[in-house]
Amino acid sequence: MDWQTRMGAALDYLEGHLKDDIDLGAAAAEANCSAFHFMRMFEMVTGIGVAEYVRRRRLSLAALELASGKAQGIADRILDIALDCGYESPDAFARAFKREFGCTPSEAREPGLILHIYPKLAFTVALKGDTAMEYRIEKGKALRLCGFSLRTSGANGTSFKEIPEFWNRLMRDGRCAALCAAAAGSGLGMCGVCHSCDDASGEFTYSVAIETAASLEQLPKGCVEILVPASTWAKFTSRGPLSANFQPLIKRIYAEWLPASGREHAGTPEIEFYPDLPDMEAADYWCEYWIPLK
Repeated sequence: MDWQTRMGAALDYLEGHLKDDIDLGAAAAEANCSAFHFMRMFEMVTGIGVAEYVRRRRLSLAALELASGKAQGIADRILDIALDCGYESPDAFARAFKREFGCTPSEAREPGLILHIYPKLAFTVALKGDTAMEYRIEKGKALRLCGFSLRTSGANGTSFKEIPEFWNRLMRDGRCAALCAAAAGSGLGMCGVCHSCDDASGEFTYSVAIETAASLEQLPKGCVEILVPASTWAKFTSRGPLSANFQPLIKRIYAEWLPASGREHAGTPEIEFYPDLPDMEAADYWCEYWIPLK
């Protein structure tokens, strides 16, 4: 079963349970991946998180029901619709409804009112990039990494904001320099690692780390250990200033390469490899993003 079919089946699961509790594990099973990577893939491809998609679709179905006249003359129907949408009270539902459509649920019953409904999505494989993606497939040994960690979320672009801020803090307070000193002569040098994903919350741990055989006691205070299993990696190269090119590359990997390649994410840690170059904003700067494959 190809990527488009699997993601379509996962979307059908979401659509078929809009009036029930959504089991992200069940949706992810349809897509043949973990709940965390399903949520991440969904947002990278569609530009909207799973929770936000479900919220908009539930409100859109409620708006269609109200506008159809089926709810006319039934005093408690707004409460029923609110509960179907996962809201605990008509007031909470009415506030969310007005934020989404600019009118109250009662006003939505008025003839002639135009409501902008959020439609069901459909997944297609489309390569949108105007430049070819530079990558190679390599097998790699197990890695022992140590470094400083941040707990963040893949939802709503949170990690894309918090991870650069985390790097900046480590640079300002000297922890990054201390880690660099400890990395002298080690294998990978400085890298970023995405690991310890939580399927329920969509959270994961991001670590700024080095490959080292040193004990934690020999490393700067606050370091933790990250064990990365032997993997088959798809290693993508980002060229040019880091701030302008790296995050767009990650989004293209999830939105374009993985859907079109027929390969699947292994569900193990991802690695950002940063070479020892002086200026990350230089025109000739390069770095890599490693995706583990099944």
